[in-house]
Amino acid sequence: MTTEFLTAALAKLDLPTHVPGEGRGVIADLITSPTVADGPRIAIRGDIDALPIADSKSVDYRSQVDGVMHACGHDVHASVVVGAMQILVAMHRDGKLPWPIAVRAILQPAEEMATGARHMIHHHALRDITSIVALHVDPTRSVGCIGLRTGHFTAACDSIHVSFRGKGGHGARPHLTQDPIDACTHWVQSAFRRIARTANPHETVVFSIGQIEAGHSVNVIPDTAKVDGSLRSLDKESRSLALETLEDVCESIARESGCQVEMTMGYSAPAVINDRATIELLADSVKQALSPGAIEWIDQSSMGSEDFSYYLDHVPGAMFRLGVAGSQVGHAPLHTSAFDIDEEALAVGSKLFAATVINHFDPARAGSR
Repeated sequence: MTTEFLTAALAKLDLPTHVPGEGRGVIADLITSPTVADGPRIAIRGDIDALPIADSKSVDYRSQVDGVMHACGHDVHASVVVGAMQILVAMHRDGKLPWPIAVRAILQPAEEMATGARHMIHHHALRDITSIVALHVDPTRSVGCIGLRTGHFTAACDSIHVSFRGKGGHGARPHLTQDPIDACTHWVQSAFRRIARTANPHETVVFSIGQIEAGHSVNVIPDTAKVDGSLRSLDKESRSLALETLEDVCESIARESGCQVEMTMGYSAPAVINDRATIELLADSVKQALSPGAIEWIDQSSMGSEDFSYYLDHVPGAMFRLGVAGSQVGHAPLHTSAFDIDEEALAVGSKLFAATVINHFDPARAGSR
């Protein structure tokens, strides 16, 4: 089990570990002096869940579980956090830390379902934390490159589920039915058109349909149909307007078709909005631990989503992109069966996390906070 494996790895460092309720995820603290034991701490966060994708790589480290693999790099995120803690523990034991530090490693489950961060927060992962940093692998950037951006980093994402209940019947006599497939297809077309016409073109909103389910036979009109999709947005006003528009489409299609149309929302995550001061801390740490040329400033927000945003509802923090593409490996996109990384990225990420923690407690920086 991943949680057990990571707990054991952190326990080897003689760090006190805590597994929150339901046995998922792990928290570990490193406090190097009584002088900082009762003060604020910085957290470094990684995630540990995989995806229902079959690993197509022919390598000795390919997934050993059929139909499941780390296609989004969460194994990298967890490894980098553990690696950073190893660096900090070793520096502390060797007397090489320039000043006391207090850091918490947070390794959370269920990021892909947007429930893991809330699970960890509910179980007090942010107690005594005043700042938090995280990473995400980036196969579009070379190993050694760090992507930084202040402000909007990822989009808010809501899963949308719409059900249509009508009256089924024989395909030869549609006039005796209330066709939920007809209602469903009209809803999809109307939703795309309406959102495109109501959203402010200067405010990015992305609406996508990923699944439609209906029927079981070529000559039978079913009683029900269902459509599932996602809504991504960068600001609260655009999100609210888009959701109101979708509800309005539901009412319109219900009147036209005679079907019952109901929209519900599933998992969701707010936008990740990077704190300026934390980005400045990361940038300084990149320059110190890697090189000034390692920084690549990100021009546009990603329309992907990340439940790291839930931590940022409570404390300031930031996420950075870790380049994982090498000369031979690491170019396959996220969420694909060929996803892989150049493992040199593990050392780069761990080194940056460790430097960020140390610099966070620099007395000169603390005086300016």
